[in-house]
Amino acid sequence: MSETAPIRFFLGSNSPQGFVSRFDQLDYGDPQWHTFYIKGGPGCGKSSFMKRLATVFENRCPLMEQIPCSSDPDSLDAVIFPEWKVSIADATAPHALEPKYPGLSESILSFGDFLDPLKIKPYGETIRLISQTTSKNYSQAIDCLAAAKSFLNDSHRIALSSLNPQKLNAYAKHFSYKNFPKKPGRGKEKVRFLSAINAEGIVSLASTVRSLCQDICFISDDWGAASSLFLSALRSHALENGQDVITCYCPLSPHTKIDHLILPELGLAFLTENRFHDLSGLIDQPTLISQRHIHAKRFLDLDSLRRHKKRLSFNQKAAAQMIAQAVYLLSENKELHDQLEQIYLSAMDFSMMDDVLESVVAQMIDFKIAREGSSLL
Repeated sequence: MSETAPIRFFLGSNSPQGFVSRFDQLDYGDPQWHTFYIKGGPGCGKSSFMKRLATVFENRCPLMEQIPCSSDPDSLDAVIFPEWKVSIADATAPHALEPKYPGLSESILSFGDFLDPLKIKPYGETIRLISQTTSKNYSQAIDCLAAAKSFLNDSHRIALSSLNPQKLNAYAKHFSYKNFPKKPGRGKEKVRFLSAINAEGIVSLASTVRSLCQDICFISDDWGAASSLFLSALRSHALENGQDVITCYCPLSPHTKIDHLILPELGLAFLTENRFHDLSGLIDQPTLISQRHIHAKRFLDLDSLRRHKKRLSFNQKAAAQMIAQAVYLLSENKELHDQLEQIYLSAMDFSMMDDVLESVVAQMIDFKIAREGSSLL
């Protein structure tokens, strides 16, 4: 594993269906896990608190995952501490979380307790107006993403009609046989997003791949049809061979279309490359042991695609314009949200945050001692 950058993934994304949350992945499906849920409004210090906690454990948790906010990657929505079997997350909308087993598996940190409501009363009209405007903007942004998906789906269908599935599946099987060593049992899967659509555009956390892998296979696919099927086949073969995988879905098709696949134990990643996935920061990196490139055209009937050239080009441009309009609306919301944070920030008393941090750190240590039956240095 490289140490060039922290491990960062999104666990949610704006999509044509609205906000899609995969915060069900916080505990790795382990019943011994404990998750801290932070409750509190904007500007209540949730992200800053998680950053401080991450700093405390950065040298004691090499596998730590930082989960940036998909709407504002400079903020954190969660931090996962695998070695400690602990997570901490912003449990407010749009990824609202409630304890299933209070005290046993989850604890609530209520940062709203440090807010003086009398100090925000004078801003009532402004707060309500911001809330109404952001709601309207978000609804329009989602409509734009739905329109973009419609255009891309049309291109996807055209590409599928030109695809040779037998050739693709045979290649995936051969590739897996050569590169995925057989291990006992079935592999485990984590679901993540490596990119998200927000006020900055289509934001990629591709540097995470450099942290986990030194062998990257770029799959060049303008239409995303062959790459998704190829990655789906690789995923199945890897899991059957006992290899753990991190499956990264497309924000526009967050439940069905795989954009990227990572096999951390093998230090191997498969990344879809096209105009909607800027991977320029990874290509030809000297820190990588090897790079491979697979072109989707090897599985496609190019003559068939050429007959749809104008339509495919139109779909690409129209989808890009719809995404750009969604980004514009989301950028307006980001500015409004920043104003809202400033209002709440001025009403917060952060003097008790050090005590809360100390308490969470102590609990994490106690949980590990109770679980492992030994003291920690």
